[in-house]
Amino acid sequence: MNRDIFLSTFSHNATKEIAFYGIGIEFNQFCISKWLDDEVIGDTLARMRRQAERCGVCLPQAEGGPDAAATLIDPAKAIVHGPFTDLAPAAFDHRFRDLTRARFDQAAAGTLALGLSRMVVHTGYIPLVFDPRWQVKESIGFWQEFLEDKPEDFQIYLENVMDEKPALLLDIVEGVNDPRMNICLDVGHVNAISEMSVPRWIEALGPKIRHLHLHNNDGNHDLHQALTEGTLDMEEILCAVDACCPPETTLTIESRDCHDSIHWLLERCG
Repeated sequence: MNRDIFLSTFSHNATKEIAFYGIGIEFNQFCISKWLDDEVIGDTLARMRRQAERCGVCLPQAEGGPDAAATLIDPAKAIVHGPFTDLAPAAFDHRFRDLTRARFDQAAAGTLALGLSRMVVHTGYIPLVFDPRWQVKESIGFWQEFLEDKPEDFQIYLENVMDEKPALLLDIVEGVNDPRMNICLDVGHVNAISEMSVPRWIEALGPKIRHLHLHNNDGNHDLHQALTEGTLDMEEILCAVDACCPPETTLTIESRDCHDSIHWLLERCG
């Protein structure tokens, strides 16, 4: 298996680890919506560019000098995680849905401003609050409208969090029916929430999985532990990915303590 590997910036010593191992970066700055506000977005983007420089994931310096705005991040080496706090694409209240759309639009604009084209987004599904049929129907309309004004090469990866079964993710992505939308499977979330095993999720979603978040836990809590510290058999998961997912499917390590996880994964996928 040969896959492009990324590391989430919320991992301990992420910048140093990315630079040392020469892997890609998944930016987490947009996860917290307030960093997208008009009065701070310029500073947020400048920090992300500086972080990219320290990680060594930049293209040769653009003409115009060493200022942050001239920094060109290698789009093959960077993914952006979009906002998720308090956001719900299938919200009952239209004002909350409008806020959700505005935040995702801000995140997409920020992603494009960095010269990047891939963004992870959450389903926003909450069991016992949203009926799955409502979630699917309303999410399809939301994401179709969101993509209307986005570039042809802009990609979004829909990620599971509290989703109990793979059908919800698959139904939304198939319903949107746009090649720019695929799935980010978070294996740690599956392990903490679902009664189905991760390999079964991978089999069910197969070709629609274009990105994965890898971390481990005890099967009950979203702990973001090292890949080998928990109840998930990562060897089995990688075998399922190799068997069911397209060759271009990428992997992000989301373990808080990441050093051992990077070394372990590079031995198998680097």
